[in-house]
Amino acid sequence: MSESSRTGQKDLLGRELSEEEREVLDLYQRLRKLAARSDLAPCISMNAKQAMVMLWNACTDLGLIHEEAEVD
Repeated sequence: MSESSRTGQKDLLGRELSEEEREVLDLYQRLRKLAARSDLAPCISMNAKQAMVMLWNACTDLGLIHEEAEVD
């Protein structure tokens, strides 16, 4: 995600995201995309999903997202 598309992002309460919050959200979204791939080696898939869940915890705690974790 480019810096220009990150500006204006808000949390669930309507507050502008800090640089750190944008970075955590971006990492979560990138891991979510990676974990959804079907062509990964099993160890990559499972570790990407585990890392995604940890960032999901941070994103929900910070009020950046409101969604269920999608890990099998």
